[in-house]
Amino acid sequence: MWSDIETSTDLLGYTVHASILREVVSNEKNLPITIGLYGDWGCGKSSVLKILQSQLEEDKDCVVIYFDGWAFESFDDAKMALIQGIVDSLESNERFWEKVKDQGNDLKKAFKKLGKSINWMRALKWTATAGASVVAASATGGLSLIIPPLMEFFNQNKGKLEEVLLSDNAENVLKDVIFKDDSDKKYQAVREFRRDFEDLIQKSKQGKIVVLIDDLDRCLPRNIIENLEAIKLFLNVPKTAFVIAADQFIVSNAIKSEYKAIIDASDEVSVGSEVKRPNLGDSYMEKFIQLPYNIPTLSQKEVETYVTLLFSQSLLPDKIFSLVHKDFTQFCIKNKFDCYGWSNIKEVIKDSSSETSSLQEIVGFLVRFSNIIGQSLRWNPRLIKRFLNAYEIRCALLSKSDITDTKSKFALLKLMLIEKDDISLFRELNSWVMSKAGIPEELRTIETFAQGDRKGELEFKGWNKPSILHIMVEEPLFSQANLKELFWVSRDNLVSEMSGVSLIPTRIRTLFKEVYSASSTKIQNNIIHTKVKPLSQGDLRDFYELLDAQITINPMESKGYLIYCSCDELGISNAFDRFVELIARVGANSISISIANQIKDLLDRHINESSFRERLYANKKLKRAIESK
Repeated sequence: MWSDIETSTDLLGYTVHASILREVVSNEKNLPITIGLYGDWGCGKSSVLKILQSQLEEDKDCVVIYFDGWAFESFDDAKMALIQGIVDSLESNERFWEKVKDQGNDLKKAFKKLGKSINWMRALKWTATAGASVVAASATGGLSLIIPPLMEFFNQNKGKLEEVLLSDNAENVLKDVIFKDDSDKKYQAVREFRRDFEDLIQKSKQGKIVVLIDDLDRCLPRNIIENLEAIKLFLNVPKTAFVIAADQFIVSNAIKSEYKAIIDASDEVSVGSEVKRPNLGDSYMEKFIQLPYNIPTLSQKEVETYVTLLFSQSLLPDKIFSLVHKDFTQFCIKNKFDCYGWSNIKEVIKDSSSETSSLQEIVGFLVRFSNIIGQSLRWNPRLIKRFLNAYEIRCALLSKSDITDTKSKFALLKLMLIEKDDISLFRELNSWVMSKAGIPEELRTIETFAQGDRKGELEFKGWNKPSILHIMVEEPLFSQANLKELFWVSRDNLVSEMSGVSLIPTRIRTLFKEVYSASSTKIQNNIIHTKVKPLSQGDLRDFYELLDAQITINPMESKGYLIYCSCDELGISNAFDRFVELIARVGANSISISIANQIKDLLDRHINESSFRERLYANKKLKRAIESK
């Protein structure tokens, strides 16, 4: 098993990305700077930050702060949590004090002054909702600043206190009380904060302060914006660098969702204009990010290397694996485009223990499927790791039935690859296996076809895919394994949700739910046109996966078929081809005659697709209903 927590142990060759960022922030001519470390969820952004942190801490003229915005999201106002977190981290950082041990009092005074500014900003935040509750001030740490003027006010207005607090003008009254001595205090703390922070950095005599901010994209949209606004307070302060790890798409759309009213108004004004307005989310981020850095998608060779190193880490003793990892690190410097595999490991360990023989066996088997693993798991390191963790758990379940032979374990891995590649085929194979005493004839037919020249027609159309046939032809064949036992350990995805669905981003699942639960066809079509049609090919594929899954689970429900018809009518990419593939798998007999009009329109749009028409007409009732229109 492998932990899902970010680590500075580089198994992906990501040290090169961290090293590039280190060079940028270590060059004083580049400071101050804010870098956006961009990449999809699970691609390894956090690991790059951890590697970068480790590298920067070797520089004695650098102070590094690591801040996880998401971890503190529910404890405090997001903006204040980030500001307070950075200041507190500096104050507790031993290296920050190293060069001024004889001037510690000056630094302590500077920190105290910053703390006062932060408290005033907290109090200002409180006054924005002062009419709601005085207690809120204590939660933000600003109560000590506002108690004296409030106490004086309460003593003077004992008889009408409740009347004042419950009035519509309560907020303004309390603001005037708190800032009655000097209205400029409302802005003074904000104006002075950055100047005091800059003064603090200068007093420390440190060469540079690097702040690494992780998990910004996990925060709620409003808190994402507040974190960016907090960072703005620190920007352009000499000797500082910020590296913000985030999924650019999520952050950009969070910004757009917060400013939806502005965007909608802007769109209305620009109707008919030939000039396309820039993406507000991206434009907003460009104000903060001077250098965007994107983590590239893994290649097939990198997936092969990653899987090899994961199992090396799992099966080899720690001391031996440390030698392998050191060799891999050196290998990456000279061989950026090559795979680090068993032949490299063999040169390092040079023994034939049981651990090494097991490693050789599993690596030798897995690398045959590195391309399928990469494609079905979106070339995503986190998903690959989770897939292999699931495989380890299922192997452990097999062992409970005293099945520990290599053939069964490898057949299980093949079965899981089919499960990830196409859940409907996984379910179909399960139905064949469970409904017959021996080896299903359907399985024999498919394996024979896969082992042959693959010419001609395969009766089971959905299985005639290169990735599936590649899995089917590899030893051990499914016909040589106890598939009933293998399906038993895989039953979680046979009785619950489909495995592919669990890999799909929340934003696509939310969009699918919105489309599927639309209260009318008109509303549904509007959502498809405005939100589904603009999706990227990858996101659209995920949307179709959810739709296929829903239809497979409830084939008698018409809504899924109607969505496909609407997608095709509205010109959504690949809608018709996906629908053809789906009907080839699930058949047409479940389609209700209540949607005959929509199916007829679909056939009219694709009048030359005679084979598809014949497949639909296998449903005699549907055929009669269509022909009567």
